[in-house]
Amino acid sequence: MTDPRLQSESSNAKSFKPMGFLRLYIGGRYIWIMSGLFLMLIIGPLVGRFEIVSSHIYIGDLVIGLLLVAAARAFTADRTHFTICLWLGSIAIVAGIAGRYLPAGAQSTMVTIALVLDTLFLLYLILLICADVFSTLDVDADTICGSISVYLLISGVFASIYTILVTLDASAFLIPGPPADPDYSLGPDRLMTYFSLITITTVGYGDVTPQSEFARSLSNLEALIGQVFLTVLVARLVGRQLSGVGRRSQPVTEETGD
Repeated sequence: MTDPRLQSESSNAKSFKPMGFLRLYIGGRYIWIMSGLFLMLIIGPLVGRFEIVSSHIYIGDLVIGLLLVAAARAFTADRTHFTICLWLGSIAIVAGIAGRYLPAGAQSTMVTIALVLDTLFLLYLILLICADVFSTLDVDADTICGSISVYLLISGVFASIYTILVTLDASAFLIPGPPADPDYSLGPDRLMTYFSLITITTVGYGDVTPQSEFARSLSNLEALIGQVFLTVLVARLVGRQLSGVGRRSQPVTEETGD
């Protein structure tokens, strides 16, 4: 006679249908933001190297534009958040492109304004996603995508701040020398994006080092935020997952009157 437990496990195995990864793009929100960030990290250098993009359009512009579309997809249900994201992202892109056509004196100011707007836009996305991720009761694939997006967005925020710092003080970072074949289409913040990623992940290759006190403080702060975020995030997600499993496994009791 077949063990009922084996029959139950066999039945569950047959009825289990893993959700296809592409389904997340239909019902998910944060996977669009995460995919856009990873896409630009991987394809960005190739776009510059093969000169697919004009030298007046930087990869940073494409990143903000892609994030703008992803944010519209994620927060279209809330008109206030959608409007704020739309204005911040659009003005940042326009200011960044316009600044490259201005005279040298005004160019630095306009680029700095664009970077400040980029920073505010990314910070706003971080606040929106964190508010959702840390308040959700059930952990699913889209929640994980949102958590990864926040981690990458934090790196993007610091990359913009580092670029502002370099724009205002060229000696803030010690850079061994210009690359042999610079790709100007990648934008002036290309190196700072690289530095921000290796800082938040605490890799620290040492090829780019902060020199000024403010640059060192920012680098320390980013490394600290990155580690604390991962620690708190893992604890939060694991706790939510365990509590969700406990709720689902708790037997439903019916109250009967006397």
